[in-house]
Amino acid sequence: DALPISEMAALVLLTLRRAGWRLLRPGGAVTRCPWTVTPRTLHGSVVLWRDSDEQKPPLSSSQQTYQATAEEEEPEEPLHHPRHSYTGQGGEESEGYENEEQLQQRILTAALDFVPQYGWTAEAIAEGAKTLDLSAAAAGMFNNGGSELILHFVSHCNARLTDLLEEEHKLVQLGQAEKKKTDQFLRDAVETRLRMLIPYIDTWPQALSILLLPQNIPQGLSLLTSMVDDMWHYAGDQSTDINWYTRRVVLAGIYNTTELVMVQDSSPGFEDTWRFLEHRISDAMNLGHSAKQVKSTGEALVQGLMGAAVTLKNMTGLNQRR
Repeated sequence: DALPISEMAALVLLTLRRAGWRLLRPGGAVTRCPWTVTPRTLHGSVVLWRDSDEQKPPLSSSQQTYQATAEEEEPEEPLHHPRHSYTGQGGEESEGYENEEQLQQRILTAALDFVPQYGWTAEAIAEGAKTLDLSAAAAGMFNNGGSELILHFVSHCNARLTDLLEEEHKLVQLGQAEKKKTDQFLRDAVETRLRMLIPYIDTWPQALSILLLPQNIPQGLSLLTSMVDDMWHYAGDQSTDINWYTRRVVLAGIYNTTELVMVQDSSPGFEDTWRFLEHRISDAMNLGHSAKQVKSTGEALVQGLMGAAVTLKNMTGLNQRR
């Protein structure tokens, strides 16, 4: 049975809280929690940082230097490092990959080239495997092929966005670029992220429908909250009160609704989508920040997601038992 709207909204807020930023250094400098969602976590649980009352004290300068040095040093490869072999298209065995997890990521990345033709399916994964000189049977490595391919793509796009935002942040710090106003920064960040969908726009309704299946919602939500967290961080948000939740829930809602507008937009260059986004960002800048409004905003986001599920099902005709 579906959870009540209020409970699902609470889940949204709890995920945001656990995925949050912490103020670790004196003077208000914001540092990110050490966990991130990466393409190599598709078969495992997302690691969530402890609540702020359990946060460890900040590291000293010497500890930070030691930690940074240790992270840069790569461990030596064991003398008897296990290797996996896979059958190629010609029946021969290949040992060109360090481990199965790395191979899976390579296959999923290669499969993206075939999504426009085959959709977010096991067939696309099989075709991707063939380009790596592997048998199409390699698609059997994925229990939920379409879901894993979509989550891989979303995670990859989020990582690309973070790199772009980090580069822009560095240019501003160096005085080589002008700092944008918050509303302009957020609008540009959301548009940049949504433009990554354009090569797959014809099949994206199918992807959204699959992401809204119950088994995919937790990881999809985790990727969404991580993305909006990055956007607000690089926008300069340092709030620690109820505003922290409001801003992230609202931005998540704006992203999701704009995404839904985009997959139905037939205007040149998605002009209607970007106009819709600009208006929603402008509205958000005037939003209140009461606890009651946070709850209602979370419920509105969940209701929007449920409405999107119905709309996308009608658009794609996708069987929900897929």
